[in-house]
Amino acid sequence: MRLLFIACLAAPVAIVHAAQAGEWKVETIEAPARVTSIETADGAVRVIAGGLTYRVVLDGKQAALAFVDQAAEIEPPEGALPDGRVATGTRDIARAWLSEPTRRYDHGVLGDKIEASSVTLEERGGKRSVVRLKDDAVFEDLHPRLADLNGDGLDEIVVVKSYLARGSALAVIGSAKGRYEIVAETPPLGSANRWLDPAGIADFNGDGKVDIALVRQPHVVGMLELWTFADGRLRKTGEFPDVTNHVIGSRAIDMGGMGDFDGDGIADLALPSLDRKRLRIIGFVPQAHEIASIALPAKAVTDSATSITKTGPALVLGLEDGKLAVVRRAP
Repeated sequence: MRLLFIACLAAPVAIVHAAQAGEWKVETIEAPARVTSIETADGAVRVIAGGLTYRVVLDGKQAALAFVDQAAEIEPPEGALPDGRVATGTRDIARAWLSEPTRRYDHGVLGDKIEASSVTLEERGGKRSVVRLKDDAVFEDLHPRLADLNGDGLDEIVVVKSYLARGSALAVIGSAKGRYEIVAETPPLGSANRWLDPAGIADFNGDGKVDIALVRQPHVVGMLELWTFADGRLRKTGEFPDVTNHVIGSRAIDMGGMGDFDGDGIADLALPSLDRKRLRIIGFVPQAHEIASIALPAKAVTDSATSITKTGPALVLGLEDGKLAVVRRAP
C-alpha cells in the first residue's frame, strides 16, 4: 500500500503578520466533498476533499476553492509508522519520521492502536540514526517536529512520548556526545491514557527564546502551556485555559495556527475553544491574554492552516457540517 507522506516544514516557521484592519469575520466555503486534509504548501493553503486537491483562494472579495493537480504520492521510508508524516529540515537534519510500529499501548487516541517504538532521522550527509524507546513507552504522535530550540544552529526533534503507565510527556531529541537521544522531557501526565498535543514552536512571549506550545489533555482539560528548552531541560513559562487542537479518535492533530495576529511583531496562537465552537486567538505578551474570540458556524473538526492576506493572517479550518471556515480581519 502506498501512503501519502506530507513534508512538515522545520519549525519555527516564518510568522505572518497582521495589518491594521477591521473586526474579525468568518467566511464559509462549500467543499465539494468531505475535507480530509488541510495544509500549507508553497505558501498557499491546500485542502484535500473527496480525494482531490484544491487551493484556497483568499485574494478575492470572497474566499473560494480552485482545483490543482494531484500531488505525487511519496513512498514512505521502510519501517515507518502507517499514515505518519515525514518532517523535512533545512539544517543538519534532512528528514525525520516515526518508525517501528507497535501495539503495546492500548490507547487509540489517534484513531488506531498502532504507535511508534522509535524515531528515525537522516542527517544532511545521509547518515541515519534511530532513537528507540524501552518497552514502557511509545511515541504517540503522527510526525516529529524539527526546530533549533537552543540557538546553536542545529535542530532538535520535538515529539510526544507516552508511558504505558504514566501517560504522555513532551520529549526533545538532540545530539549528545555524538549520538542522538532524548535530552529532555516534561513530567508525564500521571496515568495511562492521558495525552498532550503540540500546538506550535516559536518565540511566543518575546523573550528571544524559542517556546514549544502544547495542549494538555485536549479532550477533557484543554490547557495551553508554553515550555522553553534551556540548559538541558524544559521549563514551563506560561499557560492559558479552555482550548483544544484535537478531536478524540481523529488523525488531525494540528487544529491551530501561528501568526502575528495583533501586529506587535511577536507570534500568537489561534486554537479552537475546548467545545470547538469558537476560535480563540491568544497572545503571551506581556502575559497570557485573549486577543479575540470568534464564533464558528459549526464545530471545528480538521487540521487548520494559516496564510497571509492583505489584512493579515487568515486561518482556514474544516467544520463539522462539511464546510470550510476562513477566519480573517475584515478590510
